[in-house]
Amino acid sequence: MIRFRRVTLEPLERWLAGQLLPLPGPRNRYRLRVWREVNHEFSALRDELIAYAQEALDDARRRIRKGFEDTLSPFSDPADDPAANYPAMLNRITLQGYLGETLAGLAVEHFGAFGANDWQVPAYLFRFHDQEFQHLDLINERLLMGEPHDRDAERERRPGRTGDDAIAFRIDDQGTITHVLTLEAKCLTVSNTAVIEDAYAKLSAGQRRPSGIRELITLLSDYDTPEAEQWVLRLLEFHRQGFRTVRRRDGLCYTVGNAPKRPAHRIAWLPDAAPHPAYVANRRLEAMEFQLEELEGLVDILYRGS
Repeated sequence: MIRFRRVTLEPLERWLAGQLLPLPGPRNRYRLRVWREVNHEFSALRDELIAYAQEALDDARRRIRKGFEDTLSPFSDPADDPAANYPAMLNRITLQGYLGETLAGLAVEHFGAFGANDWQVPAYLFRFHDQEFQHLDLINERLLMGEPHDRDAERERRPGRTGDDAIAFRIDDQGTITHVLTLEAKCLTVSNTAVIEDAYAKLSAGQRRPSGIRELITLLSDYDTPEAEQWVLRLLEFHRQGFRTVRRRDGLCYTVGNAPKRPAHRIAWLPDAAPHPAYVANRRLEAMEFQLEELEGLVDILYRGS
């Protein structure tokens, strides 16, 4: 584990108000949960949520700085720090992606999933967004040369990172992985049916061994803390043999800047009674929808210091 932060549950639940939906039947393999933002409740959570989001990015900063460190002259001047503009100077679409992935992990860690509240996300996978890191080098050079940089121009958009968006685990008293939850995250200002279909299809195509396991092992191997070393050992065991018996679950986190208005009884953009037809896997799936009317403002607060 290289990250430990949690936010206080009571203000989180006031800010993200759960919406009542029909309960799934006892044999139903699919469940949808929906939360709507209560804007005036955000201030009580603001500082904690900023810290949570920034901790999720710390490993990426570490990778950006790797090779540029000088123990005799640390990055005391932002102009010398290759990570100083990360992620604030990246395009808004990239930052929305970061928000979606972070909310996916936050949701299972704080609200639980599949009837359990002990899910753990040992690390986020932002360090593997190589196209944005190459882009950041260009941005840093522009700024050093005094050249203009319009971070939200369409030409500044880069493709999203491929692979799993986040992975959560449950472990038993012996420290062995018993459940793995692969999370697909989407974050849009306006709901899009094609994006929803793509998310369900991607989850459906997942294998017993999520693709992000190898990335997590690589990431955590860079840390010499006892917690990180324990996670590497259990992930290696999972990758070699454990995946055969560990229960895999699927999760979809859909963050959107608008709520349904018609028909009046509709609560969610995602299907509530059964998964989208694009999901054909024989696994249990939980979908989580976050309706954030101030989504763009939240991105600025969490990632741009606004």
